[in-house]
Amino acid sequence: MSLALAIVTGVPSALLLVFALVGILSYFVFMPSVSEDGHVFARVHGPRLVNPLFSAATGCLLATAIMAGSRLVWLLWCFLAAVHLVHAVLTLRSAHDDQPAFPGGENPPGLLSSMLDLMVGGELVALAAGARSLPAWKLSSLPEETWIVDVRSKPEFHWNRLSASESYPWGRGLAEAAAQRCRDDPVLVTCFSGHRSPAVAVMLRRMGFKTVYNLKWGILYLLLLERGKKSDGPFALTRPHRDANRRGEDLKWATRAYIALLLVTLVGVPIERVLSPGEIGAWHALPGAVLCVAGFVMVVLSYRGLGRNFRFYAAPRRSGALVTDGIYGYIRHPMYAGVIVGLGGYILLFGSLIFIPCWLGLLILYVFKAGCEERILAEKFPQYLQYRSKTWRFVPYIH
Repeated sequence: MSLALAIVTGVPSALLLVFALVGILSYFVFMPSVSEDGHVFARVHGPRLVNPLFSAATGCLLATAIMAGSRLVWLLWCFLAAVHLVHAVLTLRSAHDDQPAFPGGENPPGLLSSMLDLMVGGELVALAAGARSLPAWKLSSLPEETWIVDVRSKPEFHWNRLSASESYPWGRGLAEAAAQRCRDDPVLVTCFSGHRSPAVAVMLRRMGFKTVYNLKWGILYLLLLERGKKSDGPFALTRPHRDANRRGEDLKWATRAYIALLLVTLVGVPIERVLSPGEIGAWHALPGAVLCVAGFVMVVLSYRGLGRNFRFYAAPRRSGALVTDGIYGYIRHPMYAGVIVGLGGYILLFGSLIFIPCWLGLLILYVFKAGCEERILAEKFPQYLQYRSKTWRFVPYIH
């Protein structure tokens, strides 16, 4: 019975974990450089990227608790579930207060649909409301008179868009424009990665539009499909060939390798615990939990410190600046250190030995990438050598 419950809980959670990780990693790899609305990304879009990942982790830990039957694991799950619930409630309250995507007197989605949108993803909510999910390769099947609603911020819209699209950032002005449209005309709602458009698709369905499509994966997926191609018409991208700025050329293999190792470890460790249940000793579970939290805090501080300078690749942005304050005033690569510490704690928390080689491989790749990255930064920023002489690479007073 416990095995069946663990499978029913763990398999969907593992799948959601994979999709959530791919979504969040893809978003930050391909997200354009936006300066004016960076705070909006952090407040509105960030929670919708992170919460499905949080939900998946909670589900995987529940499956582990069912199989292991350990009081410590159940205690950890209760703590994680409580934190997740409180965070979701606070996020929904903030969204209700701001209501950035529902102007003009329109009511936002109900509590249940908002909770599903936040914890699982918006496509399920849009489907339940009658909106259709349209993959990018089927755009040509839409009639040319389709009303294309782009709900991204203005800088994103000017960076790249569908030729016939109209800009309604976060839904602003959409209610007024909809009043001039025939409810029988088809509507296509787009955003960057498919996280913002479902809520607006639901709103358009509530306005009475009979045929509403939500572009699956948004402009991001279309960019990948249109790379190296030229197209025209209302559904063509205005700029399908983005200036790569060495993106994908600087340590491309290393980036792919450490992302793969990270995904394999995050997904594989709970699965190993489910398949090989046993008591998790407090002597390594508690230190593992502490390391997980410490690593997560370091990653968050690093990302907040970098802001729009964040990149997965070694080469900095052309418009980027050298960050030397905050946590970067002590450590040159705190995000790498945070991932190493957090992933090591994650493995220790579950008592996994099989995935230690993955952690060692990740460590080697980060050390190699950090060295190459410092060489590139020294070429771009003359003050980098002085900054390097006053800071530590990963661990203060050790490395």
